[in-house]
Amino acid sequence: MMLDARTSLNGVWRLDKSRGEPSMKGYLEVMGVTAMAIEAHEKGEKDVETRNNIELSGSKLRIKKTSRVNNLQEEFPIGQEIIKTLMGGGDRQKVTRVDSEGLHHVKITTQMPTMNGKAEVVDIKTLVTEDGGKTVLRQDLTIRNVDTGQTKTTQRWFVPEALTEEIAFDENVDDSADAT
Repeated sequence: MMLDARTSLNGVWRLDKSRGEPSMKGYLEVMGVTAMAIEAHEKGEKDVETRNNIELSGSKLRIKKTSRVNNLQEEFPIGQEIIKTLMGGGDRQKVTRVDSEGLHHVKITTQMPTMNGKAEVVDIKTLVTEDGGKTVLRQDLTIRNVDTGQTKTTQRWFVPEALTEEIAFDENVDDSADAT
């Protein structure tokens, strides 16, 4: 199958820095990240490609994200709320729910503590077929600071890419989340 003619979100996707809003600056500002840290993040994102490897089925989402600041692999059941206690313990919890309308769509809703309070994040990934039959992934990423009310939506686009060892799933990682 040709890379640019996909029928699902499954596979590797590379951030297309030439369209949409590839910068995460506004998102990080809402989280309360310092200007110096945002500047370092922006510089790093220019130097290193951002990739997502997605494995979506009717019952689970497995995703691996790699970038200058990320090397993260997670797995979530579809339609169930997952609670993870973050470093520092106490009430520092990340609550995630994944919903899907089929293999062409996934919605990841997360509530988590930030530098200045609590944030709600909605990350919607949708398969889009463009003129000529080429398929791309559109990410609509919305963050809302619960305490300040500040909101930012970022639209980013990803293009299909071949699987490499760097973005392949680590099979020896316990990336599963327990439903509560």
